[in-house]
Amino acid sequence: MSAAIALSVAFQTSAVATSERDTKTETAAKSVEETEIEPTRAYDDLFSETSARSLLMTAKQYMRHHNYNKAIPQLSRAIKLDPDDPDVRCLYAEALEEKLSHQVEKDPTIFNLCVRNWLMILRSEVGEEKGTTYKGIGIGMGYFQDEERTMHAKHSLKALTGYIPKPWETNDRYLRRVLKPASTSVTATIKMPEETNSKAKVERPH
Repeated sequence: MSAAIALSVAFQTSAVATSERDTKTETAAKSVEETEIEPTRAYDDLFSETSARSLLMTAKQYMRHHNYNKAIPQLSRAIKLDPDDPDVRCLYAEALEEKLSHQVEKDPTIFNLCVRNWLMILRSEVGEEKGTTYKGIGIGMGYFQDEERTMHAKHSLKALTGYIPKPWETNDRYLRRVLKPASTSVTATIKMPEETNSKAKVERPH
């Protein structure tokens, strides 16, 4: 009788242990499955077609081959999705500047857009310091600035316009000083004196 009871207890103990082991195995499997799924979702979000960072990476590939004409539309779309990304702004300004370098007569629209974007980088209008300045002027500005981007912006503005904004100069005042006027075309018809005299002779009554 005691042997039967001992055998029954042993069987129950083994069943409980097996059940606990199965539960732990199932929990571990779920944990591994969730770990595998979550990064995949994050990866899909990061590199989806509507991601500004994805468009930035595509534009970088184009710029490595100096294909600024294909990079500019990608960066323009990226700015619409994330207008405060300084990396996107910086590469956009670089692409515009390279396009200008291949033009004999500089397109004023592209020139002005390039200058505005470099000024945003220089004056921390995007990124971590956004909102710490008023019209481009701020006390203590520069604590979170990327030094490499800032120096690049200074060099580019100097090369494009011949001027760097003064510390006390607002963005609007600087832009009024350096931006190019929009190009306009005028069409006119010039009449030669011979044509006027000949018409007068025909219309003169006899």
